Amino acid sequence: MCGRIDAHDPIGVNNLVSLLDIVIPKDKFPPRYNIAPGSMIATVTHKVDTRAESMEWGVIPNWAKPGQFERPLINARAETIREKPSFRKLIAHTRTIIPVNGFYEWRRDKDNKATFYFTSSNQDALALAGIYQITHDGGMQCCIVTTDANSEMKPIHDRMPALIPQHAMRDWLCSEDNSVIDALMQPAADDSLDVVEVSRYVNNASNEGKRCITPV
Repeated sequence: MCGRIDAHDPIGVNNLVSLLDIVIPKDKFPPRYNIAPGSMIATVTHKVDTRAESMEWGVIPNWAKPGQFERPLINARAETIREKPSFRKLIAHTRTIIPVNGFYEWRRDKDNKATFYFTSSNQDALALAGIYQITHDGGMQCCIVTTDANSEMKPIHDRMPALIPQHAMRDWLCSEDNSVIDALMQPAADDSLDVVEVSRYVNNASNEGKRCITPV
């Protein structure tokens, strides 16, 4: 799964999305090191044009009855995304990119829980694959698409976010070809990520700052 992200470097994020001819405004999306589900996050969408949007991280399907979902859905498994009622219309019609500098994952051993921070091995930001919905009151909610872990992730967790290569971002946003979309929901190349262990400081979602990503 993916349950915490980092977007502290607006220059790196904007270098990533520059191929889409947009800018994510720093005043609207201030730098944050420790972003948890339920937060408003920067995303990129395309309908009539490509634009930056603020979305709540976590989807409660519009068709759900009150109390039907104990908590919002923050991840969608690529393998079943076209089958699940919560996701099948979203993957077909409303895909988004969530640009981040990195993401966190936890390795849970019998008596220990260690925190790790993942970044791109060759650029300053990552494009996470997402899907979104517009709620009945006009708000926007998104979740992150996950897939099987690659070799960097497997020692820590068996799932990882689907990472969209920079050159394929427009395909993810705009393509109507299922084979193109499915090909982008595969594990990232085995040399595409760097990982460091970080402290438990990041485990508390209220903690912020560079300490979150400082290696132990």
